[in-house]
Order: sequence, then structure tokens, then C-alpha cells
Amino acid sequence: MAALKKVLVFSDGASRGNPGPAAIAYSIHEESGRRIESSARVIGVATNNEAEYQALLLAMERARTFCRDSAEFYLDSELVVNQVNGQYDARDDRMRDYLLKVRSMARDFKQVRFTYVPRETRHIRAVDAMVNEALDRAG
Repeated sequence: MAALKKVLVFSDGASRGNPGPAAIAYSIHEESGRRIESSARVIGVATNNEAEYQALLLAMERARTFCRDSAEFYLDSELVVNQVNGQYDARDDRMRDYLLKVRSMARDFKQVRFTYVPRETRHIRAVDAMVNEALDRAG
């Protein structure tokens, strides 16, 4: 596949308990909306915020295999989006480490944007369902 000029990426992470069994998922789309890759996996025990960050980091890693120009990342975690965009500080050491990794990986793209979207949004609903299916399978 030729390198794309822009990708739209949706990610979600969740835990059942906080911390508790956790899973992550992402979905990568061409600018036209056509899905080019999606995946979900269980990550062990994590907090909700850790799962959200891990989902974003995996999504970023996969997105850069398709595109290095423009990437738009959509998450349903206001906390993560606001930390990444600099509106909130990451006070916890683990969250700060995740934030630094996201900012470092963001440099792999010429343009990058992180946007909060409600869970009810179609693509976020889909990755949320993938997360829950992975957790259900893990038992």
C-alpha cells in the first residue's frame, strides 16, 4: 500500500475495575473513511487511564506505518486528550511517562491532532465494542 497523506485513527482503552482487567483497541481509516486496519487486545491489569494511553500509543505506532504526513487521533478520554494537548498536567509519574511517549511519537507525523469525541460517536462506539469483546473473551 502506498503511503497515505492522511489517516483518521480511533482508539479506546478500558478496564473492569480501576485497576482491573484491561483491553485496548484502535481503528485506522483513510481520509475517505475506508477502514484499513483495526485490532483489539487484552493488556493485563491496568487503570482506565493507562488503558486509554496504551491504546493511543499502539494506534500511533500502527498509524505511522501507513502515513507520516497528517494523522488525526480521536479518543473518548477527555483526560488523555487534554493532557496531550497541554490543557492538563500529568501529575502521576506513570501518566507523565505515557504523555512523554505520545509527544515523542507525535513527532513522527508532519501534522498531528488529538480530539476528544463522545463515546456515542460511531467509530468510538465500534472500538469500545472491540475492547469489551476482548475483555469478554478473556473471561
